[in-house]
Amino acid sequence: MADYRIETLRNGERDWTARNDRGAEVRIAAADDPGAQPSFTPVELLLAALGGCGGLVVDRTARTVDHDGLRITVDSVSRPEDDGRVGVVRVSYELDLPEGDTRAAEALERAIRLTHEKYCTVSRTVEHGARVEAQGPDGTILFAGG
Repeated sequence: MADYRIETLRNGERDWTARNDRGAEVRIAAADDPGAQPSFTPVELLLAALGGCGGLVVDRTARTVDHDGLRITVDSVSRPEDDGRVGVVRVSYELDLPEGDTRAAEALERAIRLTHEKYCTVSRTVEHGARVEAQGPDGTILFAGG
């Protein structure tokens, strides 16, 4: 498993840009801020990471199935009792398979199961939780949870 580093820089109030070491960047802002659009919210980025990870794993594990038309939709559902967390995350895989091709359907189903049971780091981290530490400017750990 690789280690990752993302740097997030402030553009303005409630407007940030995250960058990786390879030069990619994504804008992060509040959904209700018209001046900071287009952007993703932090929860949308989490959902995108789940869908992207699932797609990358299916690309590797379902090579025998033509899945060029695969669409992955990730929805979150939160209830008041979830207390500031996403309650349920649903990852839906949509693909028109040739009618009667049980081998392709079985291969795709196996790939989807393996994605979430074994290979998708994002899905497995969300499901099992990760330790989160918040470190202040002086190196002091100000929060540790998980």
